[in-house]
Amino acid sequence: MRSSQTEYQPRLDHLRFLAATLVVAYHYFHRFVPDIAPANLVLSLLDEGHTGIGLFMVISGFIFTQLCLGKDIDYWGFIRSRVIRIYPMFVFGVVLSLLISTYNYHRNYGLHELIEWLVPFRSSNVPFSDYFAQLWTIWVEFQFYLLFPFLLVFYRRYGIRYLLLLLLLTFSVRCLVFLDTGSARFISYETIIGRLDQFLIGMLAAVIQRKHSVRFAHPAVLLTASLVLMITIRWFNRAGGATNITTPIWIFWPLAEGLIWAFFLLSYVNLRLEFPKTLETVLAKLGEISFSIYVMHNLVLAVLAKHIGVISFIGNPIADAAITSVIVTMPPVLLLSWLTFSVVEKPFLSFRKPYLKIMNDAPVNQK
Repeated sequence: MRSSQTEYQPRLDHLRFLAATLVVAYHYFHRFVPDIAPANLVLSLLDEGHTGIGLFMVISGFIFTQLCLGKDIDYWGFIRSRVIRIYPMFVFGVVLSLLISTYNYHRNYGLHELIEWLVPFRSSNVPFSDYFAQLWTIWVEFQFYLLFPFLLVFYRRYGIRYLLLLLLLTFSVRCLVFLDTGSARFISYETIIGRLDQFLIGMLAAVIQRKHSVRFAHPAVLLTASLVLMITIRWFNRAGGATNITTPIWIFWPLAEGLIWAFFLLSYVNLRLEFPKTLETVLAKLGEISFSIYVMHNLVLAVLAKHIGVISFIGNPIADAAITSVIVTMPPVLLLSWLTFSVVEKPFLSFRKPYLKIMNDAPVNQK
């Protein structure tokens, strides 16, 4: 998504599309295949495709820090911009969820539930409609927005040490929760106490980017980052993955997941190899509609699961489910997402206004 206040980086949109694709494939794959802990690295990534959420969180911290370093933020202007950016699509999904739940599932949800969902703090862990169960992440994302201007001010005052101490705090809280309850899975996966690690790591990646981007430019770095990502995800998957709610791995998994995605992000964004222009443009356009993909995909997947299921490509049920979850699901998901982006998201973007100004003491070379 382009911003009027910074240089556009199409490869960040590429990564947004990757994150959305992982989530879509994960949700369709697991409609037909249980958690399988495969030895195959690619299948392990698909089996834990929820990790796309972690990539989204890292991207958010990275982009906002890149945009705002060396600048003053008008807090309410920033919040207004974020509301305009995400709430039209979010409200569309929430209203659909309530309407479908009321008229198709006969659950009779109304104004009270609507208000609960629109306030950016989780107030219910039961989705009104399975089509939109993924919207819980929007609450967490908006909590990042509320905190970010303060995090940036504290970083300026106290340096990286402040961000590292905040990471230590969230880690300590997860430790205490695990020691008391025997599980840190839900607080790590579904709340800001876990996801903040990934946002903060994105911020730290933006700080590294300003001074050391050249170190990540060689293709060998991207290859290394890719292998580290795949091997780490496979290790997590073989240890029980998302379904193992009692493993102590959840204490540090948000941190580990953020680090591997930040490494991958830095190596991909700075890769010195040029992509074919057509490919770069197409991937950027797909990344531009990634938010609509995320909000709307489960509605499409439900229809595909009912009427198409898994197509037999090679005769192996698991491989066929994996192939179907990518090449069959994405075209209709993209079509619907392009439509919602065009008529729900994009028209509101013209209402955004600048919320940044150059600091008086900012270095001359800061953008």
